[in-house]
Amino acid sequence: MASSSGSRSLAKGPRVDTFVMPPEKHVSVESHELKLAIKNRLELEDRDVFEDLCKLMEGVANFDFFDLKDRMRNNFLPFACGARNSIFLQRSSKSLPTTAVLDQKEAEFIADVYEVLRASHYTLLTKEEWDLATQENFNLNLPMEVNWDYMDPSLLHKFWQSSPERRAIRANLPDCMADRILVFHRGIGTEKLSGLLIDQKLDLLMDYTVFEALDRLRDPLQQLLSKVGLVKKKTQEEAKADQAAEAAADAAAAAARLSAHGGGAAVQMYHYKGNTMVGSTHKFARSVQRKTLALQCPTLLTLLKAFTTKMELQEPTFKDIIVVYRRA
Repeated sequence: MASSSGSRSLAKGPRVDTFVMPPEKHVSVESHELKLAIKNRLELEDRDVFEDLCKLMEGVANFDFFDLKDRMRNNFLPFACGARNSIFLQRSSKSLPTTAVLDQKEAEFIADVYEVLRASHYTLLTKEEWDLATQENFNLNLPMEVNWDYMDPSLLHKFWQSSPERRAIRANLPDCMADRILVFHRGIGTEKLSGLLIDQKLDLLMDYTVFEALDRLRDPLQQLLSKVGLVKKKTQEEAKADQAAEAAADAAAAAARLSAHGGGAAVQMYHYKGNTMVGSTHKFARSVQRKTLALQCPTLLTLLKAFTTKMELQEPTFKDIIVVYRRA
């Protein structure tokens, strides 16, 4: 996980030191490697039978998804031809698809991709996961800004508004990307970075000195500006209204998360135990410890003492990621 806005963390929410994630529900090995490993354990006379069994199972799986694969291929074909600047061939008796037909094909294709990935145990990136990913730097130090305008929001906006279930799922996604890009992830891994980490330490030093001082000055400065009339101070009624709206939004998101969760869940649910983010209580759940610079050097003094010391950072990562968007 890495911040996309430089060293300064703008994310909200509790600090998380440990993740407890559900066990993987898929075999993360290429099918030919898995078959070869099993085949090598069999007696010679059983290997041909095993090959036939594999072909039968693959045939059954292909049969179950035949209609879906055929529909996805047909719906995507006009757009694939356009991307390749090639002619979309139709029977002579049929005219070119209208705008309404193309819109329908787009909607069906996105819905099919969404369902296929859910069936493959992928889940959508949630607000919690996005906020957590932007809390601290890891090995990304250059300030970055995503150009969301590069992605067309109209297609996914229609998709989310097409059913109450999808609107419930949309409530749990980051607002900056929900209508522009679908980010699916599956599995969890770890990424490590070791060395003197001078750049990261300088970034954290800025946080502990310059930015922390600015944070302390923010409230007194706002009070001063409100007194001289340069900043309008919120009334008690406005503050209460803001708190009520935030509480209502949190409650709606929690209810939406419950309605969106289940078999083939669209989003991953979490709860917190202290500084541990728990996504599963399964006995084979995987625990990953964060080793960030801020956790290892929680104060300015400990940071200065460790400035010339080699250190190792560790962050959880998503093992597989698939993104779906349409260019604006």
